[in-house]
Amino acid sequence: MLGLGMFKVKTAAIKDILPVAVGSLLSVAFMNLNLSYNSVGFYQLSKLACIPVTLLVQKLAYNQSVSKTVQLTLVPITFGVGFATVYDIDLNFIGIVFAGCAVVATAMAQIFTNTYQKSLDCNAFQLLHLTSPYITIGMLLMCPFFDDTSKLLSFQYTPHGILRILTSCFFALGVNISNYLVLGRTSPLTYQVLGHMKTVLILILGFLMFNKPIDLRNVTGIVIAMVGVVAYTEVRRRQTAAPSLPK
Repeated sequence: MLGLGMFKVKTAAIKDILPVAVGSLLSVAFMNLNLSYNSVGFYQLSKLACIPVTLLVQKLAYNQSVSKTVQLTLVPITFGVGFATVYDIDLNFIGIVFAGCAVVATAMAQIFTNTYQKSLDCNAFQLLHLTSPYITIGMLLMCPFFDDTSKLLSFQYTPHGILRILTSCFFALGVNISNYLVLGRTSPLTYQVLGHMKTVLILILGFLMFNKPIDLRNVTGIVIAMVGVVAYTEVRRRQTAAPSLPK
């Protein structure tokens, strides 16, 4: 992408890049461990905790807060997604520790990505270009401690398997770029709302495209969450437009 001229190289000191890289690395690593050691229900529940943690970190570390109206719109979003997706709750000590680390790391990673894009005056492509080498090295170093590398080394690389790996990498690149774009142009809180909207869309597509049975609980949760998303969008639109209105 750099060779195609889609962005220009941006230089920055390592100390300014590491917070974003380490935050992103720990977020992915701990979220994967969270899912490995916990039930899917508890994993979904822990993801819902990212919104209040993000609000808390922004208030304590950056003295940033959102209005009560915005906070109220987050209630139906969180409740609706939780009602539609959280079923089995299976707790264990290690899983709770990994879940807690995942939530904090995810909130910090998103806040850092938003903050440092502005402070370094770089776009999503430039920041991703700067942080990716450090994230890759970190993943390589962490892999032997948390993954069964014997299975990785014994994997048989067939043409079909390689195609699936490359397809996964292609979509992963798109996810990373879109993450940095959204966080750079909006806010960590809006990104969280968008993430819950993605969960709702996954449920809807499951019903429409893969003939998954329609569950009344899923439908109820989706409707409640969508009401919250629409309300959040409208409130933020009004707040953004308010300064430009004539006095």
